[in-house]
Amino acid sequence: MSKKFLEIKNVDFQIGGKIKVKNFSLDIEKKGEIICLLGPSGIGKTTILRSIAGLEKIENGSIKLKSKILSSKTSHVEPENRNISLSFQENALFPHFTILRNINFGIERNRINGKKFLSPKKIIKILNIENILNKYPHQISAGEAQRASLTRAVVSNPDLLLLDEPLSNIDENFKEEIQVNLKQILKEHKITTVIVTHDSYEAFYLGDKCGIILDKKLRQYDEPYNVYHYPNSVHVVNFLNRGVLVPATVTGQYTLENDDLGLIKGNFVNEHKIGTKVKLLLQPEDLEHDDKSNLQLDVIDKKFKGTNFIYTLRTRSNKNISVFVHSHHVHQHQISDKFGIKKPIHIKHLVCF
Repeated sequence: MSKKFLEIKNVDFQIGGKIKVKNFSLDIEKKGEIICLLGPSGIGKTTILRSIAGLEKIENGSIKLKSKILSSKTSHVEPENRNISLSFQENALFPHFTILRNINFGIERNRINGKKFLSPKKIIKILNIENILNKYPHQISAGEAQRASLTRAVVSNPDLLLLDEPLSNIDENFKEEIQVNLKQILKEHKITTVIVTHDSYEAFYLGDKCGIILDKKLRQYDEPYNVYHYPNSVHVVNFLNRGVLVPATVTGQYTLENDDLGLIKGNFVNEHKIGTKVKLLLQPEDLEHDDKSNLQLDVIDKKFKGTNFIYTLRTRSNKNISVFVHSHHVHQHQISDKFGIKKPIHIKHLVCF
């Protein structure tokens, strides 16, 4: 039986006596994997990180790192003895230290304890904080402080890195570059990481696996592609908000029928008996545009996303569905225009509930 790098088993995460997440179990198989936890604000994601770091005790279940028990009902390793770095959403920089001294603080601790640390020079450059090293936290922006805090956490070369909304304060036009650089650092140095975020795009890019936490439960834990294309519940579909559920009737082994769209073909993710009434997940990339089609729907909204347009269409039964169209498509539609859907409709995987 292979040993797992991190094992969380049957833990109720709580703070102030109030349970935030129930019966939580999650494994990280190998060193260097990146896990992203997604969920709405206040759901308990930060409490999970604080408990893994040892800042909160647990009353049941267990947390193991590299086969060593960190937390259980009867055992609790103190935070300073876990070799875990936690970077909070609101930076925890020492206000009386310069940024450089804040970063070196983690290195000095490792040097005293005889642990390896990473050279900060490259990480400082990659995270673009070279020009603030001699400033104090009150002299820099929230985004710069967040990157400085992130640098300090990474250079300490922890067994486990915990990041709470690490890019929330960073300007949107700079965020994608930082995401790429952060992933490069973590993968190059094989730093096992748990990232808490509310941004699904960020989680899908950074994470080897993503966990969706809703209503006090871990609802799905899988690779990003599977979370997006194979959501396992209506809860996950509604949280991701990447599609719409439409009523349909199963008419065959590979077919179903919708009153507005007609016959839809594909492979069912789960088996359904013929005649079963289901809710079919329609995502914007599932339908294709065809000006010549006899299936014409009304355009009620149009969003430009750079590489594509997203058209929102209204069906005869007043359902709103979205369709991606490449932005170079020669014929752009306006609100109130008719929009053709290619028939027959074929969707590679039919996700139904």
